[in-house]
Amino acid sequence: MSYDSYHKRKLGEHVLSPETQMMGYGFDPKLSEGSLKPPIFLTSTFVFKTAQEGKDFFDYTSGRKQPPAGSAAGLVYSRFNNPNLEVLEDRLALWEGGEAAAVFSSGMAAISTTIWAYMRPGDVVLMSQPLYGGTETLIEKTLPLYGVGRVSVSEACDRQAVMAAAERALAQARATKGAVSLLMTETPANPTNGLVDLKLWQEAAEWLASKQDGKRPPLAVDNTFLGPVFQRPLEHGADLVIYSLTKYVGGHSDLVAGGVIGSKAA
Repeated sequence: MSYDSYHKRKLGEHVLSPETQMMGYGFDPKLSEGSLKPPIFLTSTFVFKTAQEGKDFFDYTSGRKQPPAGSAAGLVYSRFNNPNLEVLEDRLALWEGGEAAAVFSSGMAAISTTIWAYMRPGDVVLMSQPLYGGTETLIEKTLPLYGVGRVSVSEACDRQAVMAAAERALAQARATKGAVSLLMTETPANPTNGLVDLKLWQEAAEWLASKQDGKRPPLAVDNTFLGPVFQRPLEHGADLVIYSLTKYVGGHSDLVAGGVIGSKAA
């Protein structure tokens, strides 16, 4: 399956805007009986043309090997990939200007998966405050049960306060033989509208890298409040952008979902 035919971002030399691309980006009608809009794929499993193709698709999905150039990984099982989810992920990445996206069953699933992916016992999260209540509860109540600490700072636009918090986080991580492994922020914050200076936090991440043998903690930003139409944190130094898609990305109180967008390296 060609991966480029329905992922075009230009018309000739003209770069198409996300608003235009939302009409069809990531969806090839030829693969869905000519349907103009993506059908809902109510399936857990997908068929393969041959047993070898099935084996290859599982290898691609599991990361054991890379698909050929110009090809996608193929559809295996809806827990791994699904046409509807792939279209959503492609369009989220397009809006945000990221290389890749992953969607989840809720905003907290996206947030918790991101945090757990980077933290190990002894590590420390440096967080702006306030964060969404569920996020704060996870960091302050649950993570300590697994040996993960946190340092918070409420003056998230004040250089002296942020850098002092970074120093405290580093000292705490060294005391527990870990590292400051993630910077977690939300801007504007829910529900106070508190702001975070993302460029300043990017500098804090770079400073921490210089003190941790080059181990730079990624800067994650919960961008649920404004969404990608009004704010794109990746353009301001963030490594990962997290969404509760339940809120303004859906906007009609009829879905629960989450998403994370960033570089493939992150």
